[in-house]
Amino acid sequence: MARTAGSTAGVTRQRILDAANVLFAEQGYAGTSMRDIARHLGMTSAALYYHFPAKEELLSALVGPVMDALDRFAEQADGAELDQEKLVRGIIAALDDSGRTLQAIAAEPTALRVLVDRHDLGRRLARLERLIAGTDDPTAMLRSRCALGAVRMGIMSTHARRRRSGVAADAASEPGPTPPPPRLSDIERELLVSIALAVLNTPVPSGLEAL
Repeated sequence: MARTAGSTAGVTRQRILDAANVLFAEQGYAGTSMRDIARHLGMTSAALYYHFPAKEELLSALVGPVMDALDRFAEQADGAELDQEKLVRGIIAALDDSGRTLQAIAAEPTALRVLVDRHDLGRRLARLERLIAGTDDPTAMLRSRCALGAVRMGIMSTHARRRRSGVAADAASEPGPTPPPPRLSDIERELLVSIALAVLNTPVPSGLEAL
């Protein structure tokens, strides 16, 4: 059966997103132009702009699904009385598929500005921090922020290492189905969970309890 125009456009759009994800990780968001992405795919810039009028639209399309996944998890977890381990595991699962995208934008002020302005990143992170802390107590919130930071950095660094070692092959420029993104191994995931829980349960140093 011949593919419809809509399905063909959907495949092309996904190829563009895959290519952008690869190039953002390799060259940085600021260091990648729309022309670079078009050249990587062997298409004209005009064809690329037809699907995505601006690079910011590409970034939003890449991070939108992970933002939605975090929102769905937060909605499900609210009032569910999940313990810290289940909360940490849920957040890791939501972030795991987007490790390469997170790695590409982590140190990019321009990209982070898109997340803050278009996706209300600060509010989303604050919601997750309160969810894990279970209270507004400053010490508990600090532990929660540090635990989430460890999770994000662990996922991003794992994807960066795989990219450098060539574990994750780039098939974004090839036609056909997009391969699934690499995921944390069981050992990597369990280690991240253990690190996050250790941070969350670190006692306040002796003598500082009243500060």
